[in-house]
Parts: sequence; structure tokens; C-alpha cells
Amino acid sequence: MKPLKILETNDSPEVTLDKERGRFEFYGKIMPENPKEFFEPIMEWFRQYVENPNSETQVVFKLDYFNTAASKKIIEILTLLQHIHQNNNKVLVNWYYKSIDEDMLESGETFSEIIHIPFKFISY
Repeated sequence: MKPLKILETNDSPEVTLDKERGRFEFYGKIMPENPKEFFEPIMEWFRQYVENPNSETQVVFKLDYFNTAASKKIIEILTLLQHIHQNNNKVLVNWYYKSIDEDMLESGETFSEIIHIPFKFISY
């Protein structure tokens, strides 16, 4: 499976999706002008990954900000991860948040309540 790498911009995060290396990472801000266009290759990559996932999948979200449209897409990604988890594969979401950013922590907690997969909350 070919890796997907998206470089960070002012309104979109750095994204690394690399099955072979076991790297599934989102860093930065997510507020693209066209969320559907931005997320489509990411969603397609995860849809393919779900068909033959690694035995263990750890996804890193280290976000400074995301808008409402992005939150819906994050839920879609987490839902795909939930399918992997339901098939007895290990899944862990590492949700990083700045120690002063209670909103980002609460967002991660809300996602973990909606999508029943293991979350680890990491303050920095």
C-alpha cells in the first residue's frame, strides 16, 4: 500500500499515513477551505487500509485547532478505525493536547465517547 504524505499549510495539517512503517499521524491545524477535497485522499487511503490493516494501529492526532467540518471528517476516520478494532486488531488513538487547551482535551474525550476505541490523552 502506497504511503500518503500531505505537507502542512496555514489551514491544513501535516498528514503521514504509512502502513509499512506503522505511521498514522496528523499534526497542526485543520480548517481547509474545501474539507471534502482535502479529506478525500485521506478517507480513500483509510478505506483501503481497513481491508488489510496492520495487527496494531496507533494513530496520532496532535492538533492545534480544527473546525466543525474537520471534526466530522475526524469522526469518519475514527469510525473506520473502529471497524478495524471490531475485527480484533489493536487500535490506539494518541490524542495530544496542549496543557492549557482544555477544549482540545474535551474534543478528544467526546470523540472517544462517540467512537468506542482506546484513546490515550497526552498533555504537552
